[in-house]
Amino acid sequence: MVIQIPAPETLLQITWTIIGFMLARAFGKRFDQVIQNTEWWKTASEIEKFIVGGLLNFFHHFWIGLLLMVYSGGSQEVYWFGYGLFLDDLPDIPARFRKYFGYLSNGNDVE
Repeated sequence: MVIQIPAPETLLQITWTIIGFMLARAFGKRFDQVIQNTEWWKTASEIEKFIVGGLLNFFHHFWIGLLLMVYSGGSQEVYWFGYGLFLDDLPDIPARFRKYFGYLSNGNDVE
């Protein structure tokens, strides 16, 4: 299987890539920490923390961006917006997948 990494070539493609990247940068990188530093989090029950923490851990913009790219329906704006989301999260993917699949080598479940 060959995976080709696209590169935006037009001003429109570059613009939508930047918009996706900037949206991810503005909300994605610190969102978990902001939630976990609220008064609500400090008083939340263990089940609430489990559910909200699981949702925060699940929703990452690399896979959301990839889905937007796949299902853009020919809309280059949606495609390149998704690409920008994906690019912002790209540096975090190896560590995240090591964490997710680490249990395969050490016998522990995912935290």
